[in-house]
Amino acid sequence: MPHAPKLHRLNCLSGVLGLLSICAAPAISIAQAQAPDVNLTSAHVEIPNDHFHGGSDLTFKIELNEPLPEGARFDVRLSPVGVDQEIPVSSGEPANKERTEFILKTKLPEKAAPGEWHIKVVWLFLPGASWTSNTLATNADFRFVVEGPKIEIPTKATATLVSDHR
Repeated sequence: MPHAPKLHRLNCLSGVLGLLSICAAPAISIAQAQAPDVNLTSAHVEIPNDHFHGGSDLTFKIELNEPLPEGARFDVRLSPVGVDQEIPVSSGEPANKERTEFILKTKLPEKAAPGEWHIKVVWLFLPGASWTSNTLATNADFRFVVEGPKIEIPTKATATLVSDHR
């Protein structure tokens, strides 16, 4: 009978493994049956579109750290990082009663320079001002990409004097 405890443990172990396989089989089948749905669902997660083309509509939100005074506005200048093609977007009416959130909408030009774009500058116009040197600091991580064919841009010019005296 010295082998009886070992045999009892082996029988218990076999029973536990058998029970686990019986319980786990439906779970594995269900997981395998649901696997395609899980992948499709994850593909539908909504993330902000950060790739655009010339002519694309662009909507973004600006949040101010303090309320914008009544009668004031700000103008955002969007531009490619590598070249200057400034697109102005005005603040318009606030999206909340605290006057700190603004939804800005614009359309990129059909011939928008391809590459990474950012906010170049935000001009703050106080009430009654027609021009300003006030700017708002923005987050440097606001970036989006405009896709399209490369545009050749001149980088050098040579000037010469032309005599008009005959």
